Amino acid sequence: MMILVTGGSGFVGRRLCDALLSRNHTVTVVSRDPGRARGAWMSQADMRGKDRIFFRGWLPELDAYDAVINLAGEPLFGKRWDPAVKHELRASRVDATHQIVSAIKVAKDPPDVLINGSAIGYYGSRGDEELPESAAPGNDFLADVCKDWEAAAADCPVRTVFLRTGVVLGRNGGALQSMLLPFKLGVGGPIGNGKAWFSWIHIEDEVGLILHALEGAGDRAPKHEPIHGALNAVSPGVVTNKEYTKALGRTLSRPTILPVPPFGLKLMFGGAAEVLLASQRCVPEVARNTGYKFVYPEIEPALRQILDR
Repeated sequence: MMILVTGGSGFVGRRLCDALLSRNHTVTVVSRDPGRARGAWMSQADMRGKDRIFFRGWLPELDAYDAVINLAGEPLFGKRWDPAVKHELRASRVDATHQIVSAIKVAKDPPDVLINGSAIGYYGSRGDEELPESAAPGNDFLADVCKDWEAAAADCPVRTVFLRTGVVLGRNGGALQSMLLPFKLGVGGPIGNGKAWFSWIHIEDEVGLILHALEGAGDRAPKHEPIHGALNAVSPGVVTNKEYTKALGRTLSRPTILPVPPFGLKLMFGGAAEVLLASQRCVPEVARNTGYKFVYPEIEPALRQILDR
């Protein structure tokens, strides 16, 4: 298939493009700096399919493509959420999706599917409530961003999947990278009382679910009913923050005694702390109902694989 990927040079996007190339697909990566993205790819001596990956600054005409995977969006962490940053967090997701949908609408031979990024922030913080894809949305800032993000994608005239991603765990990036130092120093611990639910996914399963959602696109014969609408990209082995903390401590052979007070996170991260403080007990109901088999359904084996323990 011919597949266009926005956000293809990011933590998830890079692994996704590797997987697509290994399956003999042709990939076009959209990047704000295509020259730099191309250089990073071409510097990998063992990179497979380098003759089937292309880079460009923004959207081409989409008639030639079988699928579009939109992972574009400014990172949630790294900047304090002042009004300007909040605007950019929203615009980088919602405005980009509007542009992609507009390009699909004017294509004479449009792609078969749009897989569009979203997040479990859609649900807001919900305590112990189980949250399958049919659960109602929340009403905080991130929930509002996700609702607008999905509404922009829902205007697409082709099959559309909203990829509601949890906390992605993997090597050399993502949330786990920023968590490791205090744990390695022996000062890691649960957030508050540790009872908040932590919906996570191994990066291999994140990529696997995106490939699963592609089934039925282009000339690839579907192995299951094509997925439409929301797809929770989370492991079935959801854990509390305390359980996650204990598993990471065991994996690193470090103590996990000192709790992290919520006000400390707010001082460190500002508005972004709500991502870490939210309790979201998400259920991958659509993935299970369509036959996806998780490679890493439980937290401790996932952490041990990522950290080579």
